[in-house]
Amino acid sequence: MRRSTTGSEDAVKDEPQSRPYLGVTERRRQLLDAAVEVMVEDGAGALSLRSVAQRAGVAHRVVNYAFGTKAALVAALLDRESERLAARVWAEPLPAQTLEVAVAAALGSFLAEVRSDPRRFERLAELTTLARASDALVDAARAESAAYRRMIAERLELWCAQRGVRLESPQVVVSAIHAAADGLAEWWLTTRDDAQVEGVIAVLAGGFASVPVTQ
Repeated sequence: MRRSTTGSEDAVKDEPQSRPYLGVTERRRQLLDAAVEVMVEDGAGALSLRSVAQRAGVAHRVVNYAFGTKAALVAALLDRESERLAARVWAEPLPAQTLEVAVAAALGSFLAEVRSDPRRFERLAELTTLARASDALVDAARAESAAYRRMIAERLELWCAQRGVRLESPQVVVSAIHAAADGLAEWWLTTRDDAQVEGVIAVLAGGFASVPVTQ
């Protein structure tokens, strides 16, 4: 008499499948990717350890172990996303032309990045705003801003070396470029006015024509 194996086969199918082991670094990367999805689709306010766990398909304790608190999760997310954005936008050296032309090129590259994925940029800006209003996250928001300024400063130093010049107030110029980029992004996300992009960038960059430069 042949023994039926249907019951045992069904039992095996019903058993939860074991998940591959991920190291701490890889697990945090996976969870931050899930956090980005939650943020982009549902808004920065929807971020929580539980919502990230659900999106990643893991137990709540896994996210809790990786980050401990929502504040730590948000801080890690801001740090990673700002570093990635800064690296993409400022990957290329500034053109070795006048500062006005160099800034115009940089602003154009920055806005191109914003326009490539406006929803993601809007959500990141929303998250930054929430972080600034939180005592637990204000340092993370400042670190995000510092990451942008650091990349701008590096490119500006290289531009000075290529041109053989020196800026009298380099940190002021760095902050001005940062402010111009933020303002440009805010303007475009609000208006989506592609017809005026070149003109707006030209006006913003034109302000750098009077920056003191010495040999």
